[in-house]
Amino acid sequence: MILFFGELLADLITQEDFTSAEHFTLKVGGSPGNIARFASQLGVPTKIVSRVGNDPIGNRIVKKLEQAKVDISSVQIDNKYGTTLVFVQKTVESPDFFVIRGADRFLRLSEDEIDKILDGISIVHVSCWTLTHKDLYEMTMKVVRKAVERGISISFDPNCRDKLFECSKIERDRVFELLRYTTYLKPSLDDAMAILGTPSNESRESNEFTENVVKYYVEQFHKCGAKYVVLTAGRDGAFASVFDESKSVTHIPAVAERVVDATGAGDGFWAGMYYGLINKYDFIEACKIGAMVAGYIVQFVGADVDISALKGEIEKQIGKR
Repeated sequence: MILFFGELLADLITQEDFTSAEHFTLKVGGSPGNIARFASQLGVPTKIVSRVGNDPIGNRIVKKLEQAKVDISSVQIDNKYGTTLVFVQKTVESPDFFVIRGADRFLRLSEDEIDKILDGISIVHVSCWTLTHKDLYEMTMKVVRKAVERGISISFDPNCRDKLFECSKIERDRVFELLRYTTYLKPSLDDAMAILGTPSNESRESNEFTENVVKYYVEQFHKCGAKYVVLTAGRDGAFASVFDESKSVTHIPAVAERVVDATGAGDGFWAGMYYGLINKYDFIEACKIGAMVAGYIVQFVGADVDISALKGEIEKQIGKR
């Protein structure tokens, strides 16, 4: 079973300018919840640890996870703080957003609760949102260290942005501390830039983007401790690497037949990758499955997509294990 540890929230999405926007579409989820739901639809046993408000949005999130057969027994209900809200302004480039942080940042676990939630777990998936506030970060690292002591692999989604952190700046020491324990890492190109900066001024359209920039980011993440790294880069596909002497990077092309909306693509990649790892595919094959799932999701609007029918197609294209 995979344990997801991170934020549950609602996105309020507009295509209008924030200063005058009047129309918003509400989508519930949060990346850990989306990944858990997608993975469960592929038959991967999943469990989530998070905190939502005792409000209609929190109830809606929990119900959606339960319907997807995600274990919600460790989702806490907060009677003081409401469910976290993210306001998103769709733009041609990366969307702009701001956060009204609520219940998710007040997730707390006792030592006994940590021991209990780790029973039967093979991978703990951690979101960068759990590093943003000191108390939450310290508790997260307790979970991570106990998991590693028990031989459980750590996955880290480094979806870090300055505005998520209490001091309005990425706490890189915290990120690098977690990377020391990380087995599986899937940064997007934007994530890598936010954490490590821009290594050059080369265009994303040039060969230099593939050969130099990607190699730089992958090597840096390996040096920080991550054993398996896959860097996702939208239409440029993904670049997967296993920490060994060869230092090779495998390009995995994007497989979308058409792109309607990229929302949820990264979460789908994680879910497909987990399906591969749990079913004993090697890391490169697991990443190819991730690309298949991402390519399927971008054909629809939003992340509320049922991907259960993909299981047969995965076995057909990649081979059954």
